[in-house]
Amino acid sequence: MRTAILTFLCATSALTAIAAEPPRPSPPLTIERLGAPALQLSQYRGKVVALALIFTTCSHCQDLTRTLGPLSREYALRGVQVIECAFNDDAKQTMAQFLDQLQPPFPVGWTNRTAAMTYLQRTIMDTRPLYVPHMLFLDRRGIIRADYPGESDFFKDPATNIRAELEKLLKPAAK
Repeated sequence: MRTAILTFLCATSALTAIAAEPPRPSPPLTIERLGAPALQLSQYRGKVVALALIFTTCSHCQDLTRTLGPLSREYALRGVQVIECAFNDDAKQTMAQFLDQLQPPFPVGWTNRTAAMTYLQRTIMDTRPLYVPHMLFLDRRGIIRADYPGESDFFKDPATNIRAELEKLLKPAAK
């Protein structure tokens, strides 16, 4: 009986993690980079962060990188940091070509699939497909305020939708 109760509680907590929605605190995330120190996502507290989880080999992700380049320059002076983190299995091996081809003006690196899934609060019990790109927006306190999976309508007009999310997060807090 005790084992059945513990199993139920563990399953329930795992399902709760699957269903986590913004706002929620950003978990830790380490992003490895070629020829540069690893980044800790927490080092950007105080800035609004647009985080894209991508595959280096995905054409939709490459298109998003092209979209994010001008936006990152446009919003940099307003306290926005754009970051991309690849988590395809061969991300480390394909990163140099990705960077050479797209030359993003913002930090791009990689992590492993387990770290990305943990960051997204997805468990091994979650059988939903994970589509990329996947965009998250963090406020200055490190709280995830928006989370857009790759299959969402958000990516039908990414430049407009990214601007809208950034503008919301850049508005002064109501007093």
